Amino acid sequence: MDNTVYWNAYLVRLFIPLDILLILFMITGVAGNGLVIYIYGLKMQNVKDGQYFIPYLAVADLFASVICSLFGLLTTLMPLTYEFDILCKFGWLLSSGTTFMSVFLLVSIAIQRYMKVCRRKGTMMTLKWKRIIIIGAVFLSAVLAGPSVVTYGSIPFKSINRNVTGMICGKITGTVSIVYDIVMVVGVILCCGFLIVPYCLIALKTHRYLKKEVQSRSELQKRRKNEKSENQNTQSSISTLDNEYSIPVQSNEQRSNESVIDLDNNSLSNYSTIIKKQAMKIRKKNLRLINKITKIFMIITLIFLLCSLPKITITILETLTPNFWENTTDFERLVLMFVHQGYILNNIANPFIYTFFDETFKTEIKNIFSQRICTRKRYTL
Repeated sequence: MDNTVYWNAYLVRLFIPLDILLILFMITGVAGNGLVIYIYGLKMQNVKDGQYFIPYLAVADLFASVICSLFGLLTTLMPLTYEFDILCKFGWLLSSGTTFMSVFLLVSIAIQRYMKVCRRKGTMMTLKWKRIIIIGAVFLSAVLAGPSVVTYGSIPFKSINRNVTGMICGKITGTVSIVYDIVMVVGVILCCGFLIVPYCLIALKTHRYLKKEVQSRSELQKRRKNEKSENQNTQSSISTLDNEYSIPVQSNEQRSNESVIDLDNNSLSNYSTIIKKQAMKIRKKNLRLINKITKIFMIITLIFLLCSLPKITITILETLTPNFWENTTDFERLVLMFVHQGYILNNIANPFIYTFFDETFKTEIKNIFSQRICTRKRYTL
């Protein structure tokens, strides 16, 4: 027992850098996602169609960053004395539920982006369906996270090298755990497919559109060159004809009628060209907005995959390899814990992405801070 207490104290000191990182994750997650909820959910008056899910995703990320960071801190502060079985079970339940909620919202956003970009003439997600999707995401998250109460708990941990036994919060071996892991692996593969495939199709559609636009621009330039050359040829032919033949003299009434007809034709052609230009501007503006929002969500999804795949890999190795944690050294365990807790980065990265790529969000942040500075100056004066 004395060796277990000594080793537990040693691991607590070893995990101090990870504790600091988890505390930073929690503070950043609350501040960043709280700002996103305030701006997109309360401050913005005209939220675009593609930005509807952002406040709900921020709520899920806020809870996930707090719950997962606190749960990770309990694991690092009690590395060998985790005897609170109920705390372990509910910690896994809440952390899994909030993580699944973020995943399902990202999948919903990917499908919505695909429908918006690739199926613009088809049916779109209405407000009713968006609300149904959010309720469904909450329900599915609860259903998938529920079995973790049975599959995780406080279990004995024995070090082969040190010949010391302790208690950790880990996976309970058994048939239920194996079935649950298989379901989770299948679910992860499906979610990754629903995230990767729509954005690949969106990228392909955008590439084809840009290629078509480049071709149309080149064709338009060729037409303009041909029209200029034709106008020059007609002017030269008219001048030669004027030299050879005399033009019949027209009356004043005929000239005035022809000038009125020319003015009407010119005004109609100018009006039609103005309408076409305005329509093109509106279309280009809408396409830029759609592409910008799509780009933001593509980056969010990419960060989610990069942050989550290491955790998924460790979970699979933990399931397939017997005594996975028992065979690791103290330093290897620290590194694996850093990698394992790195998935929380996904829950705190989104506000930074919005700050860099969303001009409206950036402007709202500047306005908030400028207002606070002005109020502070008034109080000081």
